[in-house]
Amino acid sequence: MDGRTIRDVAAAVAAGAGVLLLADLSLSWYSVSVTAAGITEIEATSSAWAGIGLVAGLLTLAMLVYMLRPVRRAGAVDLVQAAVTAALGLGVFGFTVAAALTGSASITTPATSVEVGSRLWPAYVGMGLGAVVAAGVLVALVQVLRGVTAPAQAITPTS
Repeated sequence: MDGRTIRDVAAAVAAGAGVLLLADLSLSWYSVSVTAAGITEIEATSSAWAGIGLVAGLLTLAMLVYMLRPVRRAGAVDLVQAAVTAALGLGVFGFTVAAALTGSASITTPATSVEVGSRLWPAYVGMGLGAVVAAGVLVALVQVLRGVTAPAQAITPTS
């Protein structure tokens, strides 16, 4: 596989993981339930779009839009585009992990307030998808850097 194919596959994997992450951010990442005197049970959930997860979602959208940006030179991805995409992808990963580790669900009733409860499986899936996004954009950046820094191939006649 040549560097361009690796770069394109890595970018496609990162974009696919980004789209899945956007869907995952909408799922319930946290839940909390309160039972009062065994009679009343109140349950609440919260998605990752609340709090710092909003930043992860916005960075994911920005990364996907930037990946669709028209390329300036005859089909070649330039270093600036790869670097910006990599920075956005790393931001997606960082803010997704932060959202998973710091988010909460809460219930407020008269004379009582309960926060957090448990982290649900979509939070862990989100962290994994964020890692795939980061890995994909970094592999694509490395391939672009290899192409930029690779010495020019000399054309030698064959007999």
